Amino acid sequence: LNSSGMQFALALQPMALLDPEDDQIQLVDLGELGPVRCGRCKAYMNPYMRWTDGGKAFQCNFCGHTNACPDQYFSYMGPDGQRRDVYERPELCRGTYEVVATKEYFVRPPMPVTHVFLIDVSSVAVNSGATAATCLCIEQVLDSLLGGDSTMVGIVTFDSTVHFFNVAKGQTTPQMLVMADVNDVYAPMSSELLARLSDSREQLQELLGSIPSMFGAAAGPECCAAAAIEACVELLKPTGGKIHAFMSSLPNCGARALKLRDGNINVSDKEKQTGLLPQDLTYMTMASQAADFNVCIDLFLLAQHYIDVATLSTLTHTTGGSLYHYLPFNPMMDQDQLLNDLKWNVSRGQALEAILRVRCSAGLDVEGYLGDFHKPPNSPTDLYLPAIDCDKAMVAKLAIVDKLSPNSEVYLQCALLYTTTDGRRLVRISTLALPVSDQMGAVFKGADFDSQLAYLARQVAVTVPGGTSAAAKDLIMLRITATLAAYRKFCATSSSSVQLILPEALKLLPLFSLALHKSPILRPDVRPDERSLWLASMIGSSCGRIMGLLHPRLFAVHHLLVSTAVRPVNLPSCCCEAIHCQRGATNIQPAGNLLQGGWICLFRYQWVDPQYMLSPLS
Repeated sequence: LNSSGMQFALALQPMALLDPEDDQIQLVDLGELGPVRCGRCKAYMNPYMRWTDGGKAFQCNFCGHTNACPDQYFSYMGPDGQRRDVYERPELCRGTYEVVATKEYFVRPPMPVTHVFLIDVSSVAVNSGATAATCLCIEQVLDSLLGGDSTMVGIVTFDSTVHFFNVAKGQTTPQMLVMADVNDVYAPMSSELLARLSDSREQLQELLGSIPSMFGAAAGPECCAAAAIEACVELLKPTGGKIHAFMSSLPNCGARALKLRDGNINVSDKEKQTGLLPQDLTYMTMASQAADFNVCIDLFLLAQHYIDVATLSTLTHTTGGSLYHYLPFNPMMDQDQLLNDLKWNVSRGQALEAILRVRCSAGLDVEGYLGDFHKPPNSPTDLYLPAIDCDKAMVAKLAIVDKLSPNSEVYLQCALLYTTTDGRRLVRISTLALPVSDQMGAVFKGADFDSQLAYLARQVAVTVPGGTSAAAKDLIMLRITATLAAYRKFCATSSSSVQLILPEALKLLPLFSLALHKSPILRPDVRPDERSLWLASMIGSSCGRIMGLLHPRLFAVHHLLVSTAVRPVNLPSCCCEAIHCQRGATNIQPAGNLLQGGWICLFRYQWVDPQYMLSPLS
């Protein structure tokens, strides 16, 4: 593997949405017994465990230790050498399953679903329409919040001070508490500032409707967004939860105020990208403290100008939050997108107060991770995720630390301990078996291009801040040339030396490497905020999302129409096959096409009826 030039990495997306053709993930409830695990390495039960002694013991496929089978888990062996209940227990026949956690997996009672909406009411936000748009969107997504009757909601606003609103059941007028000292941050009456959604829905809606006019004339130009976020973290420390912060300008007063940095676009390839590094390292400290108390921070940047995404993105990166950027924000054009982003953010599948660990069988080890997570210094193996949703992914870098026997198998297991939005504590376990081969052809045949690209993009994303674009480009070229040279040397020696030979599994590697070169990450004519946004997207996005960002997909609009129904644009390829983009626009059909990447472009020929083209987008 070292001679192949390829990286050995594991792409993880534990909460990914299921394909419509996939089976549902089965839930196992073993009662007081809890999950069955190896006594030595703590690996969870999986289909590759070997049963011995007539079913009274099992040998761990990760460390080889022989464990006694619990009496209540015993089953007789069949004539085929398998347990008789092998197809009745998901943990014995499925690669992924969930198991109900017992009290040993609880540090505290499961946290309730809690949302704090932090709204910018400074003069910049009010005058641009961001405040009104934010309040309207929050009001419209209240019905989409997960968690049922136990969902808690808090409303906080800020300009030069921070305003907390106490919305109690039966209270006609919300009580506003003001934190005037934004340099000494605290949260007053934390237990009374979170309202149960089922009891206070009408009061919350009235409050959201009155906020734009409440601060319209009194709004000041200063913005203490960082102090407001820290106050919300203090508010959520007893319970944990999510902060949805809506910001329209750079934090310029109070704790952790930021300065306007040089927004020079024309940075040469050999110049260090210092503007992509956080200018205040205390933001990382605040994010780590938030993650320690299971507080996740989402940022919605509704700005008109530079807002220092490089510094603010550390809050989402460490706490597992999401980053949205609308520049320049225009309510007429961006409000629908803001509503769509916010609604998907609160309604998508997600796990709370999660802990993730990857286990490897003998001969392998995990060197490190790339993604959005919190890793405390005292936890070398576990990743802490205050929240992880279906769109988040990470990559684990693997290393071969001992000689592996050919024709054998190695095993990888990802275990995610988390709390569901309905208050259950579960463990989601995924186990993967990989064959070991000493043939280079088999290594290239089994290569996974999506994972290779995801790891390469993340490597570039962590190289650019503080480094140079030239170094990142050299890294890409080094990876490509090493891989293709190894394939030619070991698998295609009889081919002509002037012929480009590509392995079948990696035949798109040059194309996507060129796309990575031309992306906003490495282009010289990109604003620092936009570049930082792309860097954040590359680090935390799934394999499919990264591919869509780097190389857009082309869809024929007339194929999106099925009878009178219109399919959504983000269909899987099995529902609407994408057109291959070759030689620019040469195979754009004379009807209409959607080019989907980080945005959507609509192409149509001049004789096509505009109403026909606009109907799929209505």
